[in-house]
Amino acid sequence: MPISKISRDRKFFWLSVSCLLLWLAAAPGVQAGADANLSRALSNLLSGKQPPLLQDMDFPRYQKELGLLYRSNAMQLVWVGPGGSQTNLQDALQVLQNAEADGLNPLNYAAERLQHYFQDLAVQPNTDLQTLASYDMALSLALLSYLHDVHQGRVDPRGFNYPETFGVNSLFDAVRVLKTHIDQQTLHRLPDDVAPKTYQYQQLKQALAYYRHQAEAEPPADLQFTKTLHPGEEDEHLPELRLRLQELGELSAAQLADIAANVSRYDEATTAAVMRLQQQQGLHADGVIGRQTQALLNLKPKQKIALIKLALERLRWLPKQPDGRLIVVNIPAFQLWAFNSPEDQNALTMKVIVGKTGDTQTPILWEQMNALEFMPYWNIPKSIMDKEILPKLKSDKRYLAAQDIELVERFAEDDSDLTLDPLDHLQHGLLRARQRPGDKNPLGKVKFIFPNKADIYMHDTPGRGAFNRDRRDLSHGCVRVAEPAKLAEFVLGNQTGWDKQTIEQAMSGPKTQRVTLKKTVPVLFFYNTAYAGQDNKLRFYPDIYGYDEQLQSAINKSNLAVKIEKSVASDG
Repeated sequence: MPISKISRDRKFFWLSVSCLLLWLAAAPGVQAGADANLSRALSNLLSGKQPPLLQDMDFPRYQKELGLLYRSNAMQLVWVGPGGSQTNLQDALQVLQNAEADGLNPLNYAAERLQHYFQDLAVQPNTDLQTLASYDMALSLALLSYLHDVHQGRVDPRGFNYPETFGVNSLFDAVRVLKTHIDQQTLHRLPDDVAPKTYQYQQLKQALAYYRHQAEAEPPADLQFTKTLHPGEEDEHLPELRLRLQELGELSAAQLADIAANVSRYDEATTAAVMRLQQQQGLHADGVIGRQTQALLNLKPKQKIALIKLALERLRWLPKQPDGRLIVVNIPAFQLWAFNSPEDQNALTMKVIVGKTGDTQTPILWEQMNALEFMPYWNIPKSIMDKEILPKLKSDKRYLAAQDIELVERFAEDDSDLTLDPLDHLQHGLLRARQRPGDKNPLGKVKFIFPNKADIYMHDTPGRGAFNRDRRDLSHGCVRVAEPAKLAEFVLGNQTGWDKQTIEQAMSGPKTQRVTLKKTVPVLFFYNTAYAGQDNKLRFYPDIYGYDEQLQSAINKSNLAVKIEKSVASDG
């Protein structure tokens, strides 16, 4: 639709609304006896199973809140009538129209349909009070639905085995928030007031606006490298690669001009740009363009928009973030961040290794770290014992000794070593196995403890080479950290008697040492394939566990947009 026509339509609509409000304020049928008649009409709607308008919206879910809203307004119309405000009505409808700014679909709140309802009122001066009440309540219902969706998400995360603390905010009073903005005529501020205030959410919201603008243009063709491209090699697609890197902000126009002579050679400047991109995305920054780097370069604006919307939904599920320190692991990014405060722009960051796809995935969690253990024992889980160690022990009776593994009674103290026949007792659960501290211990030199149902923790590892891999979903569920000493220094930073030197001593000492934290540190493991770094750059990661597909499917199942479109079509 041409811009001029859109502008004319909007002017006509708001002129119609103005006329409507003037008529409602002066109409005798509304003025005389309006209180009793409207109260009766609204009460009838509230006591029914579903209002006659917006049959496809979840009225029962918001029935109680609608009752509170209208009782707080003396059971009179909220949006039209003698007490109505043109500013409030205009802003309320505009808020629903702009739902896309937060990654939501305006059709789910019948934004266009509601505009038509109120526009029709302006040209129907004999509208009865029952219809007025229906229109008024339909707008209130849509706004309450929107408020809950933008504040804590459309989908219940507990359907994806998230902890009970996710997707719940018992303190959120949607009616109070809505009524306050109505009274103060500040409904245009409603989205910013109820949406998450985190840095991550705001950055993703800005990125969404940027990519929505980009998506209006013709998408670029995919780069088609027929084989892995190494620095210094020749390839006919190099000019296209450079243009793509310029679009991504990794090559400037001046740099492009300087390397024009080497059109088909993979030169140093282009290699450096690719390495920066790889570094930002958590890939091995070697400048080699393989399958993963090529997929990253070919990611389209619409694909990025879809990932950002899913990320925004998950951010709405998060528990309230602390004002102080916080450790965050984004599982598909294979990265950890340790923040001193929500405004910390110099967070400690490091690579991590997470659980394998399948039965040993790292879970989503929100817990409190309460202790560290230097030079820890590894209490071998039964699943690992049964699947990995017992088969080796059957073929080699010396395997336990060679791996520095000792056996203890299942409920005995740590110093109760036994020398019984291991195989039979282990199989029957009479003994448990643990690996002594040392170079062979898979927990390395420090273990970070935050009690949880899944018995997951973070730890050091003697296997350092795996941190150079692009995909690091390699563990049995626990999270291995690349720089354990720095993380220990962060965790113990406020604890008397601990500094870099004492931490190094503890990590090289002969005995296990447990340190209880005087103040716990919140730990968040979450999952987002779109993530804004502290450098304000957006990164996209592979959906290693298939969670994006699951969430998108759940959103599609609860999507009201298709129903509303069909309903509008049937209305003619």
